[in-house]
Amino acid sequence: MSPSLHGFVAALAATVIWAGNFVVARGIAHAIPPIQLNFWRWLLALACILPWALPRLRAEWPVMRRAWRHLLVMALFGVALLNTLIYKAGQTTQSLNMALLVPTAPVIIMVLSRILYAEPITWRRLTGMVVVLLGVLTLLAQGHWGRIAAVRFNAGDLWALAGAACFALYSLFARGRPRELSIAGYNAAYFSLGLVMLLPGLVVEMAVLPAPDWSPAVLLGVAYAGIGCSSAAYLLWTRAIAGIGPVAAGMVYYSLPLFAAVESAWLLGEPIAAYHMVGGVLVVSGIVLATAGGRGFRPPRPGKRPGP
Repeated sequence: MSPSLHGFVAALAATVIWAGNFVVARGIAHAIPPIQLNFWRWLLALACILPWALPRLRAEWPVMRRAWRHLLVMALFGVALLNTLIYKAGQTTQSLNMALLVPTAPVIIMVLSRILYAEPITWRRLTGMVVVLLGVLTLLAQGHWGRIAAVRFNAGDLWALAGAACFALYSLFARGRPRELSIAGYNAAYFSLGLVMLLPGLVVEMAVLPAPDWSPAVLLGVAYAGIGCSSAAYLLWTRAIAGIGPVAAGMVYYSLPLFAAVESAWLLGEPIAAYHMVGGVLVVSGIVLATAGGRGFRPPRPGKRPGP
C-alpha cells in the first residue's frame, strides 16, 4: 500500500470511529461532567498504548525534551481542550447545531495551511469542498431544507465552534511531529501532558458538581471514547497527517456526518432514506474531486517549519 493510500485509509478509519462518538455522547453527556469524561477517556487511552509506547518513550526521551513546546501545544489542543469543549457543547446545544459546525474544521485547516505552510488552495479543492458541504447540508436537512433555515444558534454553539477550531489546530500542527519520534511514543507523550493539564479542572469539577452516574451505558461510552476515539482514532489520524497532510485528511473528515447517519441507523434503528443516499454520493464525490490528482502532501523543509 502506497503512503498516500495508507494515509487516506487511516483518515477514513479515524473518521468512522469518531462518527460513533457522536452517537455515544448523546446518551451520556448529562450523566458525567465534561472534564471528568474527557479525563477518564484519555487515561484509558494512555493505558491502552503504554505497553507499546513505554520502550519508545525511554529511547526517544532526548528528542521529546527538544520538542517539548510542540508536545505541549498538541496536548493542549488535542487532549485538554478539544473533547472537553465538545462534551460541554453536547450539554448545552442541539445535535443538529453541532453537526452544522463540523465542516468548519477542514475550512480552518485549509486556510491556516495556506497562511503557515504556503499550501495551495486550488480550484479543485475549493470545488470539492463546495460539493462536500452541499452533501453535508443534504444529510442534515433530511429532505426538508426548512430544517436548516429553522436552526437557531445559541451560546452553547460557541463551545462546539471552539472545539472545531481546536481540532483544526491539532491537525495542522500534527504535521510538525519530529521524524525521530515514533507514533506510539509521540502520542503517549502528549496524551500524558494533556492529562496533567486536565487535573486542575478535574479537581474543581469533582468538588463542585455531582458525582457521575456510573451506569453500564456510561461505562461503555467511556470505554468506546477511550479505546476507540482516543487511542485507536488518534493513532490513525497521526498516520493520516504524516501520509497525506492535514488538508487532504480534513477533506476526509467531512464524511463524518455521513458515517454518523449510517451508524445511527445501524445502532439506533433509524431508517436509511433517499437523502442519505444523495448526501452520501455528494460527500464522497466532493472528497474524490478535492483530493484526487493533486500534487500530494509535501512536508515543510527542515528549518522552515513554522508553528509549534
